[in-house]
Amino acid sequence: MKISQRDKLFYGVGAFGYGSVNQMLGNYLMFFGTGVLGLSGTLMGLAIAISTVWDAVTDPIVGVLSDNYRGRFGKRHIFMLVGCCCVAVINLLIWNIVPTWGEMRKFFILLFALLLIETFNTVYSTPYSALGFDMCQTYHERTKIQSYKTVFQSAALLVPSLLMGIALNPKAVATMDTASSGYQVIAIITSTLCLLTGFVTIFGTWRYRNNGTMPTKLTVGKPKVSVLAAFFAVLDDRNNVFLITAYAIALSCSAFLTSLGMHVFTYTFHFSSWQISFVMTCLVAGVIAGQPLWCAVSSRVGKKRTVQTALWVVLLGVAGFAILLTVRIFLPVTLVLWLLAVNILVISMGVGCIYSLPISMFADNVKMDSTAMATGFLTFCTKCTNAFVTFLVGFLLDMVGFQSGLATQSLQVSTSLGWLLVGGVTVAGIVASFLFGKYQDKADETVVSYHDEQKHIRQV
Repeated sequence: MKISQRDKLFYGVGAFGYGSVNQMLGNYLMFFGTGVLGLSGTLMGLAIAISTVWDAVTDPIVGVLSDNYRGRFGKRHIFMLVGCCCVAVINLLIWNIVPTWGEMRKFFILLFALLLIETFNTVYSTPYSALGFDMCQTYHERTKIQSYKTVFQSAALLVPSLLMGIALNPKAVATMDTASSGYQVIAIITSTLCLLTGFVTIFGTWRYRNNGTMPTKLTVGKPKVSVLAAFFAVLDDRNNVFLITAYAIALSCSAFLTSLGMHVFTYTFHFSSWQISFVMTCLVAGVIAGQPLWCAVSSRVGKKRTVQTALWVVLLGVAGFAILLTVRIFLPVTLVLWLLAVNILVISMGVGCIYSLPISMFADNVKMDSTAMATGFLTFCTKCTNAFVTFLVGFLLDMVGFQSGLATQSLQVSTSLGWLLVGGVTVAGIVASFLFGKYQDKADETVVSYHDEQKHIRQV
């Protein structure tokens, strides 16, 4: 069944609102906690890691509930409605934490708020991702609908990035004197977008609420065993093991970029808020621009080869970033800004492929009666990996001597921040590329064989 462009648009826009909330948390929370609230890197890394692991644990639970829900609202839409409303409210609370409170008080309040928002983020996002699987059940249609989702999710980066230059004081962005109201303004806008776009997707895709096969019954008397068996059944396929592991490690590239990006742009390159907004806009532009490119490439050479190519594009961009990091002190700030923007465009084009194509590859192997369960397992693995990376970043910030709440850092510390980013992305990219190489996709082989056959016919 071919899905109309209109329906793909209605589906994709659902990633914009909750994506803007997630991007605000992903891009600014580590920086907000260490630079504004004055928490240590280790405490911030611990809070984010715990909440991320909890988020991963709730994914399969929500997946089971969604797959087996019976009601007139369908298997996905009621969860999405509750999720987007709660995420919008809790997001406002996080950015209202007062910097003058005691350290442990700030830590535990932040941790509790993060646990709540991650819970309801799962209530929205897991059924939302499964809805895309339910709507499209053919090889190339899955790639296209995931591209729509990735475009809107990537465009969500623009919201906190552009508002940063408007709502925050450029001269005080890295100090505890930063006006908390600036972050609150951004939170109000992102929460509003979460509600509006969530409603558009819920009602715009309403006719697909009963798509997919009927929910399967859990074993009566031993529900926990049945859930666990279904959960880990994803690992019965060796291909899934390689794919999930490769995808989780590939996303670590993005985790290093988002966790360390604000620190590096602020302390290493000494950019203002507007300059950081420009760099972040380049990041978004690269991700969005890459979607049609990677779709076209995958249709010719297959999904696996396309993802591996994208990872090497990321590594190429990081190599340029490393060179710029080395010579930055000898160049004018304006020149550094433009050169860095080019590097970010290259890196983000590769990252954009990582965001969308592996999910489409995973959907090719998923049984249609358990799409939310399978999605929950995938996100469980990726979020556990992300939790580890985030805690590692927080720990490394303390190890290199980063001082919370200061407007400037020493040359040694600021340079170390840049090399942490380079090292993390490089290692993750190389390992992920190797693991994707182990994945065998018969559909990819069919695509390649088809194009080889057509080429042979043309030559004859």
